[in-house]
Amino acid sequence: MVKLIQITVVILLAFGIIITSSQAHAHNRSQSFSDWEITNNHATAVFTAKSREITRLQTQTNESLDTLLVNHLASSISVSQDSLPCISKEAAKPMPSALGYVRVRLVFDCDASLGNLSISINSFFNAASSHVHYANVALNGEPSYQYLFTNKQRQHEITDQLKSSSHWFSSVTQFVIIGVEHIFGGIDHIAFLLALMLLLRSVKGLIWMITGFTLGHSITLALATLGWVIPDLDIVEAAIGFTIALVAAGNIAVLTGNHRQIAYFSVVGLLLIVLINLTWNMGLSALSGLGLALFALAYLWDSADKHLSANLRVVTSVVFGLIHGFGFAGALTETGLANAQLFPALLGFNLGIELGQIVIIAAVWMLLQKMSQSRLLSDTRLAVDLVSAALCGLGLYWFIGRSYGII
Repeated sequence: MVKLIQITVVILLAFGIIITSSQAHAHNRSQSFSDWEITNNHATAVFTAKSREITRLQTQTNESLDTLLVNHLASSISVSQDSLPCISKEAAKPMPSALGYVRVRLVFDCDASLGNLSISINSFFNAASSHVHYANVALNGEPSYQYLFTNKQRQHEITDQLKSSSHWFSSVTQFVIIGVEHIFGGIDHIAFLLALMLLLRSVKGLIWMITGFTLGHSITLALATLGWVIPDLDIVEAAIGFTIALVAAGNIAVLTGNHRQIAYFSVVGLLLIVLINLTWNMGLSALSGLGLALFALAYLWDSADKHLSANLRVVTSVVFGLIHGFGFAGALTETGLANAQLFPALLGFNLGIELGQIVIIAAVWMLLQKMSQSRLLSDTRLAVDLVSAALCGLGLYWFIGRSYGII
């Protein structure tokens, strides 16, 4: 029990070191945002997109990003009432924006005597089919409501949310969809779950893994969304790649018995990253590198005590969940929608993450069980080795690429 507490303290200390060097940065999904104010006679929208998203539209090198976005939105956004188009009251024009972003204002004249409005947003979808647009809409001074636009859902009818309970439920549902789409679109999260499950052989072990990971990511998702903890999302994204490589390397260590050799190799590699940062001020911060080295050493160090090892798997699942939860929070907070409906956003997004995660885990578990029972797969050890090696390589690719801003 004492040894378990000691190793747990080391792991949590490592996690604290990784997270403490923190200021907020950006997530890398293809997405854009808009804030709408709608009254009886006109609709005003402020559309925001990252500069790198706008470069997808570039056909001529001499066009400014402001001009590109203005021209694109003028032809890709429309508002209508009862199938009759609202007229653009004034030309779309750029507005002051934060570094790395471009903002454009659009105004539409509508007929107050007609029915509900309908907003169509076709922006960026032809350039990136996976693009997601988040619209925050305030109607006639009422509390704002959130709408999700995707390649398949490019139009929404804007209705007055008369019942607050219905509004709240609808908000939760919207964010459940966002959460499910995020987990299914997060290849790195799926790769991590696969790596974590490769050596599981019992339903009990699976339940403990799910419980620990869910507890961890729920805590940090809430803390970051509420603004109580502000992690550096560049470090978090790199650390997510690291967790994939670490778990996959741990699988190989279990199969080969070379725990300490792999631990030493991992620590030497991370200390090299620390040295590069101290010498040339490049890549992951030295403090974060030291934290990851401490975490790798604690995770990979072998223990002959099977009961201790089983308990440590629960602890490490929680810590892995803490890291991934910050990644989930980055995707949620950047939409800007959570600011308008904080608790429905937090509840719905977390539920969506859980639903998507359960589907993925169930599918992977059934696949692993089928593979272990199949005559076509006579050497399960070889399959686990190969998949773990592939996941380790993929995790290292994400870790190094994200640490140095290459990807």
